[in-house]
Amino acid sequence: MGLFNLRKLKKEAASHLESRIEDLKRRLDDSEGQKNRALAVLESMVEGVMVVDSDQKVLLVNSRMSRMFDLKKEGVEHRHFWEVFRDPRINEMIEKTLKERVSASVEHSILLSDSVFQIQVSPVFGEGGFLGVVAVFHDVTKLKELERTRSEFVANVSHELKTPLTSILGFVETLKEGAIDDPEHRLKFLQIIEEHSKKLNSLIEDLLQISKLESAKEGLRKEPMDFEKLLGKILKILEMPIESKKIEVRLEIHPKPFSILAEPKLIEQAFSNLIDNAVKYNHPGGDIIIKAFYEDGFAVIQVTDTGVGIPEVDRERIFERFYRVDRSRARDSGGTGLGLSIVKHIIERHGGRITARSEAQKGATFIIRLPR
Repeated sequence: MGLFNLRKLKKEAASHLESRIEDLKRRLDDSEGQKNRALAVLESMVEGVMVVDSDQKVLLVNSRMSRMFDLKKEGVEHRHFWEVFRDPRINEMIEKTLKERVSASVEHSILLSDSVFQIQVSPVFGEGGFLGVVAVFHDVTKLKELERTRSEFVANVSHELKTPLTSILGFVETLKEGAIDDPEHRLKFLQIIEEHSKKLNSLIEDLLQISKLESAKEGLRKEPMDFEKLLGKILKILEMPIESKKIEVRLEIHPKPFSILAEPKLIEQAFSNLIDNAVKYNHPGGDIIIKAFYEDGFAVIQVTDTGVGIPEVDRERIFERFYRVDRSRARDSGGTGLGLSIVKHIIERHGGRITARSEAQKGATFIIRLPR
């Protein structure tokens, strides 16, 4: 009887042990699964993540972190964090959080780079107490560029509005103080007020146009257009300034008829702005050559002038809002500084692109490529 009970107890013990082993295996499997899930989450993050243990050694970095700082995981993990970063500010943050065990956050421009990061370093605690820190790097470079662009845009708009408004108010005050009774000066002052009012109106219209192009959600209503007929309409509108500067306009269009697929009003505005610029910044007696041809599935249009040209330093920025190569000359010509920016917006909305090539005092060529 005792032997039977002993065998029974051994069998029950073995069964219990097997059950415990199976339970432990399941727990280990769950732990491994949780670890894998955690790693998968880290790998999918758009932020760079680095974990440093309490011994100041790097436990892991995710792929995003590796790409941000051109790090190789095998060359980073298990090394001291200060061997990974050569940036004193970042190392100071991690060291401070390891010592004081409190979170720290900073916006920091990386040394010898244009990149800006929002960096958050936080302590990590577990059942065994303090485990280390986790550093999260969020790339805010594009956001900072947008903030800078917005700030410049507001400053430029304010300046462009203030200049004509100051003149208008000044001449109104002069008229109120007695100049209104002087017929000769009264007419002159009213003409100046009218001129500046027109500049304000043009500026506001261009600003509204850019806002409309940027916020437009509906697709374009494209239709086939005869490009030569479109040019004829534009050149008729610009006939007076072209004749006053004795500019010769030459068309080189092949084949004929040359058709483009576009929304009529928008594409007319784009080429009106472009040709108007070619007139304004051309020399008296100069030429404007407009070429059109098909190439690699695109309708290619080139507008060339023999005017003042664009210095190389300015070429990359001429499509920016309010950017002027020669501010005084541009303002005297009545431009708002938004013409080329509007052209770029319109062409890109059509799925095309615009580029420029030029040399100072040797004219400029604008090349537009529109999908056929």
